Amino acid sequence: MLSTGINVNPTLRHVMKLDRQLFEQTAAKAAKSPRLRMHYDLRDSEDEDGQRMLNVLLPGTKSAIHRHTDTSEVVVCIYGSAIERFYDEQGNETEMVVMKAGSETPGVWIEQERYHSLEATDEMGVVFEAKAHRYIPNITEQKL
Repeated sequence: MLSTGINVNPTLRHVMKLDRQLFEQTAAKAAKSPRLRMHYDLRDSEDEDGQRMLNVLLPGTKSAIHRHTDTSEVVVCIYGSAIERFYDEQGNETEMVVMKAGSETPGVWIEQERYHSLEATDEMGVVFEAKAHRYIPNITEQKL
């Protein structure tokens, strides 16, 4: 059983709804976290090399400026809104994208080695994040 609570059984067919109830349950956990965000693992197995997850962002949260050394990343806002900021090698902001679910720009593709950060707006946001490789601290991600 994964940390998501999904018991993967190939003989059973299961549909998991990515709905407001799930977002609010995850937001309740985020509210108890000092970082004011919480991810929900969507991988089939903890052994899977890729990363697929929901990230629930509450107002006030911001990730550290970082880049992924081994893969690009896709971030799509599926509920509310979120901000993705981009930086040069010295940490100067070069671009900002406000992602809003259902808008003309709900998400971004982030090239490998591009410094970026993710932050909440003044409302709860839920983003879907996907990368080709799993997160390994200090190896697959470098902070600025």
